[in-house]
Amino acid sequence: MPRAGADWLGERWSLFALGLLVTVAFMLMSPDFGVTVDEPIRNEFGQYVLDYLSGRPAEFSRGDRGVFKLYGGLFDTTAAAVHRLADGDIWATRHYVNAAFGGIGVLAIGLFAARLFGTPAGILTMLLLSLSPRFVGHAMNNPKDAPFAALCSVALLGFTLLRPTFPFVTWPRAILIGLALSLPLNVRPGALLYWGYLGLTIAVLYVRAGRWSIGDTAAVGVRVAVITVVMLLAGCVFWPWAQGNPLVRPFQALADVGRFPWLGRTLFMGTVVIDGRVPPSYVPVWMAITIPPVVLAGAAASIAASITEARSRLFIGGLWFVVLFPIASAIAFRSTLYNEWRHLLFVYPPLVVLAALGWLAVWERARVRAFRPIVAALFALGCAEPLWFMIRNHPYQALYFNALVGGPKGAAGRFEMAYWGHDLMPPVDWSAELARKAGVPLRITAQGSQEGPVRANARRFPSLIDQSARHGTHHLEVRRLRSRQPVPPHALHVTRMADGTLLAAVLAGPKYNDVRSRIEPHLR
Repeated sequence: MPRAGADWLGERWSLFALGLLVTVAFMLMSPDFGVTVDEPIRNEFGQYVLDYLSGRPAEFSRGDRGVFKLYGGLFDTTAAAVHRLADGDIWATRHYVNAAFGGIGVLAIGLFAARLFGTPAGILTMLLLSLSPRFVGHAMNNPKDAPFAALCSVALLGFTLLRPTFPFVTWPRAILIGLALSLPLNVRPGALLYWGYLGLTIAVLYVRAGRWSIGDTAAVGVRVAVITVVMLLAGCVFWPWAQGNPLVRPFQALADVGRFPWLGRTLFMGTVVIDGRVPPSYVPVWMAITIPPVVLAGAAASIAASITEARSRLFIGGLWFVVLFPIASAIAFRSTLYNEWRHLLFVYPPLVVLAALGWLAVWERARVRAFRPIVAALFALGCAEPLWFMIRNHPYQALYFNALVGGPKGAAGRFEMAYWGHDLMPPVDWSAELARKAGVPLRITAQGSQEGPVRANARRFPSLIDQSARHGTHHLEVRRLRSRQPVPPHALHVTRMADGTLLAAVLAGPKYNDVRSRIEPHLR
């Protein structure tokens, strides 16, 4: 159970210092990341919820219908409020806030690990999570999955307020736990899973305590009821639709969100999957090829540790349940899945805790056999691999693939690469620099789903003018390149990952000849 006393009070400051360092690093990185496909409409939603809460006239065409009614607006509203206070570029503001949420998630899961397993476990957890490229990439500009994963870590931290002795939670702690659970509920209804985990945890404690009287059962039940009411009421503060019936609608949203219609296509193992009808292997395969091997190895080692250490078996088993149950449920109920496993990103922080425990267990076993230098070297090499990827491929952290699939080059053409606009900021950045050097404002656009992110990114540069493609008056066009397709011979610029994987090209538009003489001297 959670550690207590002066020892914990003295140790926690190292974790807070590390969490602050990670958060600052995330925020400094965030301006380099572009606008994703969902961000413009999520920004509009945040403005709507902020107006709604402020008592101003609030209108949002999707607020009470479609998929938007199924989600809370805590992150988007926070970003909107920060922007109204600080002004400046809305997208830079959103990314700063996104990165701050990511840092909060790293700190929360580190504190959770430290409370249950000691400070070394907390530090290793924070290190491994901060060195996970996909998590880092999503923490920069994913307005749904990354904040939800971060706040689910806060909810897990709330679990450490439970006590092993009857009645397991005091009244003040019951309120705090309810508030901790309400935070992720204000983002996605999947937070109700953690309410279920809490009930299961208390049930296990109750059985172990052997308190079977009606009075004892009622005492525990009332506390659970208080946690539930606090969670539901506070969990709908940033969720206008759910406020209509906060005791029912979150559960209704949870039932609906897994099967909402999605009409797009996604590439999986070389096959185009339509309408999110993915095979059962979809999530396991995606996780296997996009999680750093150092995390996969540590998680596997934690299984062996749970077998040999009875003291940790219950906690490690519980964490594996938290990781595997949502995955198994998504597979069993044929939930709508697409764009890799980002919808299940919230299971990753507890998986990293297991990885940290696995490496610590290997370290302890190596003490007798004098293998610790080898363990330390393997761990360091394992951490260096994702770190080197992030350094070489910034700001393409969200496009990480591990060696099991041959990196991005091996995954290209078989799996979705830049499905959400993660690849569109660098070509826009290049175009802005070209316009600045040429001394002429350039109109830039893109086609299809890429148009929104490109136009939003263009607004961040005074040398560019975002231009809708339908007007046909643009100078430059950004086009995503599918793997193994030839580079257009007339491309002005091509963006690639460090291993040469093609991502996007900047092409001449209908009005390029109007500025050709000004631009071409700067292309050589």
